[in-house]
Amino acid sequence: MLLMEIAHPTGSLDNCDRDQLSGAFLDLFLGAPGYTEEILRRVRPTTHIAFRELQGWRSGDGPPREGTAPPMLVTVTLPQAWQEESAAFLIGLVRTAVRRLDDDRGWVRPRGSLWIKVEGVPDGSIGLDGRPATASDVLAFLTEETRAARENGTAAPVPEGRLPDPVCGMTVADGKGALVVEYRGERLGFCSRVCRDTYVGEHPGAVV
Repeated sequence: MLLMEIAHPTGSLDNCDRDQLSGAFLDLFLGAPGYTEEILRRVRPTTHIAFRELQGWRSGDGPPREGTAPPMLVTVTLPQAWQEESAAFLIGLVRTAVRRLDDDRGWVRPRGSLWIKVEGVPDGSIGLDGRPATASDVLAFLTEETRAARENGTAAPVPEGRLPDPVCGMTVADGKGALVVEYRGERLGFCSRVCRDTYVGEHPGAVV
């Protein structure tokens, strides 16, 4: 579950700009290494991007100047339990997507004209299919197909040098800084602390 809302001055972005910006972010987000098709089938429809035009935009320096990149306020919303770990990653993706648009349009972006806010929604205030849910409920929904594939033996083989994340189905590089757990003689990797802690909570014998 991820919602990105991009606020900008009225008329400063056209439909092509919006398509390019949202497409760049989706390419970066959904194209991250390690995703399986099972997880992508759940992540794609739960990732949303919307634009909001604001009239009469002013800063302390007055209205936006022509010929420069329009100011943007970007809000990314996700479960609060994922906020701290995901914030820097998501801010970087948004910054890169905006930079691609600026470069394509030949815009010079003034410093201080792009602000990105990552907001977390507390457990119980998330409405999954219209019902109160927690971050764990969202994770279970996103990984349902992946877990089923792993349990019935139809999961894709793990590439050499990578480890399977048994929670979300991603594969992660086995190297320095990797989040790793040993369980029943198997070495498992995790894309995030959320996935690792979920697995350890479900498998008391797992060794971090």
